[in-house]
Amino acid sequence: MFSIIIHHTKTMRVLWKMKRSMAWNPFKLIFLCFTFFIFAIPQAKGADYLYRVCSEEDRSSDNSPYQTNLRTLLSSLSSNATANANGFYNNTILPTNSSDTVYGLFMCRGDLLPHACKDCVANATQTLSSDANCSLSKSGLIWYDDCMVRYSNLSFFSTINTTPTICVWNKANISSDLSSFNSLLASTMRETAHEAANSSKRYSAKQENLSENQTLYCLTQCTQDLSPQQCSQCLDDAISNIPTCCNGKQGGRVLFPSCNIRYELYPFYRVTDDAPQGPVPETTYAYTDSEYSEDPGYISHNCSNNNSDAAFRSNLRTLFSALSSNATSSYGFQTPEGTAYGLFRCRIDISHRLCELCIQNSTDKLTSECGLASTEAIIWYNHCWLRYSDRNFFSITETSPRFVNLNISNSNPIQSSVASELSNQLAKVATMTGNTDNKFQTDDSLRLNDKQTVFILGQCSSDLSSNSCIGCLNDVIGTAIPWSSLGSLGGRVMYPSCILRFELFQFYSLKPTPPTATPPPPVGQESSTIESLQFNLPIIEAATSNFSQENKIGKGGFGEVYKGILYDGRSIGVKRLSKNSKQGIEEFKNEVLLIAKLQHRNLVAFIGFCLDKQEKILIYEYVPNKSLDYFLFDTKQEKVLSWIERHKIIGGIARGILYLHEHSRLKVIHRDLKPSNILLDENMNPKISDFGLARIIEIDQEEESTNRIIGTYGYMSPEYAMFGQFSEKSDVYSFGVMILEIISGKKNMSSHESHHVADGLLNFVWRNWRDETTLNALDPKLRENYSNIEVMRYIQIGLLCVQENLDVRPTMVTIVSYLSRHTIELPFPQEPTFFLNHRTNPIVTHESSSGQDANTSIPSSTNDISISEFYPR
Repeated sequence: MFSIIIHHTKTMRVLWKMKRSMAWNPFKLIFLCFTFFIFAIPQAKGADYLYRVCSEEDRSSDNSPYQTNLRTLLSSLSSNATANANGFYNNTILPTNSSDTVYGLFMCRGDLLPHACKDCVANATQTLSSDANCSLSKSGLIWYDDCMVRYSNLSFFSTINTTPTICVWNKANISSDLSSFNSLLASTMRETAHEAANSSKRYSAKQENLSENQTLYCLTQCTQDLSPQQCSQCLDDAISNIPTCCNGKQGGRVLFPSCNIRYELYPFYRVTDDAPQGPVPETTYAYTDSEYSEDPGYISHNCSNNNSDAAFRSNLRTLFSALSSNATSSYGFQTPEGTAYGLFRCRIDISHRLCELCIQNSTDKLTSECGLASTEAIIWYNHCWLRYSDRNFFSITETSPRFVNLNISNSNPIQSSVASELSNQLAKVATMTGNTDNKFQTDDSLRLNDKQTVFILGQCSSDLSSNSCIGCLNDVIGTAIPWSSLGSLGGRVMYPSCILRFELFQFYSLKPTPPTATPPPPVGQESSTIESLQFNLPIIEAATSNFSQENKIGKGGFGEVYKGILYDGRSIGVKRLSKNSKQGIEEFKNEVLLIAKLQHRNLVAFIGFCLDKQEKILIYEYVPNKSLDYFLFDTKQEKVLSWIERHKIIGGIARGILYLHEHSRLKVIHRDLKPSNILLDENMNPKISDFGLARIIEIDQEEESTNRIIGTYGYMSPEYAMFGQFSEKSDVYSFGVMILEIISGKKNMSSHESHHVADGLLNFVWRNWRDETTLNALDPKLRENYSNIEVMRYIQIGLLCVQENLDVRPTMVTIVSYLSRHTIELPFPQEPTFFLNHRTNPIVTHESSSGQDANTSIPSSTNDISISEFYPR
């Protein structure tokens, strides 16, 4: 089974691919095995680690001659990473026994200064030689932002290698004309690749103006053992991957073992080889809030020209009161009051007293400046920002209106090397900000010289997801800062959804005030407060007889499930996460926040939670009849579901999913729908459970991508399994698989049965549908009366749900109408996507900020255990 250890310091989206033919159809593949280990490790000091690959199948023994030779090779690479190596060096250790020969090389990015190259190679070789897995592998490859180190027992010199492939892209989208951008990107990449192939260093970087204030930066590089023709071929292959991995994104990169390419809208590389010279010009202000001022510091505001009605003005007064009252105990709050939606966000390095003062100033100034007449307004202070609207903008990334305070100088910009260091550090801070619980991050790690340190602050509104926060801040870096004409260091950019500031003086407190309460979740919850749902551990211990074996009713990858009785007599199901489980606090909180907001008769009722030291516990209503998979697939189960019960279960699941997609105040994609996550009550009514992997997305958003592909094989849609793209149609696919399983009594597939996938359920049902023997797919245990027409109709609906093209799959609204109104004529399904009956190379996707980072992948999983058992969130 393939496994991965998560690396939390960055967030990226990585597409792991093996070389494919031009006729390759990505949606026909679901990957069953993997012949490499990928290990994410703690970030090495002074180097930005990305990821590494070490062979699993071809390995040496501890202290073997090969391992000794590998250590010798890695030592030689490190010692030769000097100025004379020109950023590239290869070597071969030739022992007496040819089978113990080791080949290796390193390549540093072509713009790197010698000391940085040496440090990066030293980190890389140290990691490979000290890691227990890689040190025993006969081939390995490790990537950092600045360098790459590779070794093997087979010679790979002067040979083009394009597998494995890593594709990484920026979370921010292109907001300008995409066609013009793609045209400029293609031509610039081709020119840069041509220059690299014909240069002695096999390296080139090029920049082109995208607009008056935006510049496109491109970089291409090959290992120097390749000929110009080989380098050109490798780079052309890499460039051909851009439309697949990075279309519409502000940045992206493709990494091959033999070459790599990258583009961004900020100067991620050094334009010249010169190090920063002398002090960097500093932006001067009429008023400087240095050393952490207590003055809230008004900056700017914006009022819309749309006039409000009397009802909205009344709601707005109530909204202002609610915002002000919550500033006494919270650093972020959002709420609707009638038709008025509002939020505020305070910096968390200030006290609650200052937060309250800033919010009071904000509401007073907006009242005086906008007069409650505007239907939309925003105001920014040093310590906070506040906005309101007559539309629901929660969880939506908005970049306009914006406030920009930067010193622009076309004639005398800052040194390109300084711009490169600054932009890369801002990208790292953007990633760190999105990955924090409170969406707030300060940083002072960038030292330009002995006297100048850069202080950076990034913050997002607390309603944004991690990915949206990173994308918002990356948009600031890529579109709001004119890097080619930045005249001095210091400034800020403020969006409605995020802010970014950098100065050469300390403008924030280095000892942030910890918040006394977690910022409330985004508005829309049916259950109003999360605090009221928290139980103390002794109460849960008493309810479950101290988690006794007699009360234990189930076990999964997450831990164990117990039946309990609360002090008020209510029967409960207690989901106790294993202390060894890798479902982390974030995943736990995600499930708590989601279920607390959702109430429907076909969703499991959430009662509360317990978070006590190492204990993470979820408390649900007790559902006596176990889960659907128990009735469908357990060979020891004597009860056979009748057609009436199956009919009711299918309809109930459909209504529950419809509620999640359309009728709840939040739009929720479950992402792990399967029979083991469908609980049945005493009347065999289905209840959808396990929201640990679910995602809230914007109401009008059709599709989103994830930094982790997580789910269960056999139920994941092709576009989600391959590229991490999920939408309502991902859940529709999973629901379609369940329909066919419920009708047939057959399990779609198991990772333990990969050699049988050609005869999997989808193929089985499709063949019978195609051959007009549809009823052959019906569970043979069903002996009582049922409607042939109804069974065939439900099978047809199931096949429509598992169509390869997500646009062809019906929505849940349409599905529910199909199930309830038999007069509606159904479309004819096409052949669905199948699993292949041979092993193939997997794709692993991750999400990226511009400060990119490796995070996760697809492990193998049996269908009866949620993949969440393997991953903390």
